[in-house]
Amino acid sequence: MDSFEFNKVAGAVLASLLMLLGVGMFLVPTLYAPTVPEQKAFIVEGVEEEGATGGAAAEAPVEQPIEALIAMATVDRGERVARRCVACHTFSDGGENKIGPNLWNIMGDKKAHLDNFNYSGALAGMDGIWDWDTMDAFLKKPSEYVPGTIMSFAGLNKPEDRAAIMVYLAAQAPTPFARPAVPAAPAAPEEAAAEATAEEAIPAEAAPATSSGGGDEPERNGRPGTETSQ
Repeated sequence: MDSFEFNKVAGAVLASLLMLLGVGMFLVPTLYAPTVPEQKAFIVEGVEEEGATGGAAAEAPVEQPIEALIAMATVDRGERVARRCVACHTFSDGGENKIGPNLWNIMGDKKAHLDNFNYSGALAGMDGIWDWDTMDAFLKKPSEYVPGTIMSFAGLNKPEDRAAIMVYLAAQAPTPFARPAVPAAPAAPEEAAAEATAEEAIPAEAAPATSSGGGDEPERNGRPGTETSQ
């Protein structure tokens, strides 16, 4: 085979390879391109989609009032929660002041309760005492309850933790600070509906019957016992 014939064969082979490569690169992806379905899941009959209109909304848990959580809290759990604060505070009678003041006998006392601690101007200027409501609000977010406070503690998000540490603080005193009364729980909708149905079922007292003969004359024209003359 001379060089001319060899070049022709080699050119044909190279052209075939280039054609196959072009088909593989351009034609095959076009023919077999995947199609993305509009809905990426199978719909199971009888199962409502999450967030669908008309579906039963999941009921959010009802947060108990802080008084109820205080009633259930224990001093032991409060002491465990208070361990987060020992770097800045002491809790014993006569304990030293650290970055923050000693917290012995703080419940029921004034806001800046120690004379030997240099409180921030924001807290020193506040009136009132540390009771259950004020301490709960402070522990939840100190910077919000005392704007301008230099305390860096972010707060306790869980009301159970706040209730527990308040019970612990209330116990750190010569006479423990009394716990608040637990508010009466409102009647459940089913109970209220049952009571209303029971009240409706009570029959009204029968009105006394009036006799047609004898006794007092009926009223006529607004005047008892008087006939209207014609």
